[in-house]
Amino acid sequence: MAFVQNTYQQLSFVDSLNHLSEREKKLLERSWAKPFGDDIFPKIDERRFAGFYSNRSPRPNTPVNIVIGGMLLEELLDMTDEEMIETLNFDVRFQYALHTTVYDSQPFSTNTFRRFRARNDANTEKTGEDLLRSYMKELIDLVMNSADPRLNPLLRRIREKQKAAVSTK
Repeated sequence: MAFVQNTYQQLSFVDSLNHLSEREKKLLERSWAKPFGDDIFPKIDERRFAGFYSNRSPRPNTPVNIVIGGMLLEELLDMTDEEMIETLNFDVRFQYALHTTVYDSQPFSTNTFRRFRARNDANTEKTGEDLLRSYMKELIDLVMNSADPRLNPLLRRIREKQKAAVSTK
């Protein structure tokens, strides 16, 4: 697969958000998805992972920012790949957060996550650096340092994990 940066981030007239009621739109605005989609997601740097992809393949990659954003939500909400894919397909908050409301069908599957992790493992073996793990830590810190209280539902599990790690020491 060839690395192609995801530059398509705008809503369109066929966007699924256009079908929400005014009440549903207000609820979405008050949820964690709004600050995640507006403040966290755009800061995901896809170029860090360009080396995971061949520049000879004519087929473009699944947008890396969507894959990383999905993995970040998995980590924050303590989800499995299967739970993430199912939720992304049926929950507009996740689609909004990952800027996928314009897609007719969501752009990845559990295989996408598995293949991305395999690419990361191969890169780690080659370079000695676990790029995915270190970047996820950066993104979690970014979420944790946000002043937006709407992100608190995402932070609850991370804080619980941190407390548990401290209490076991």
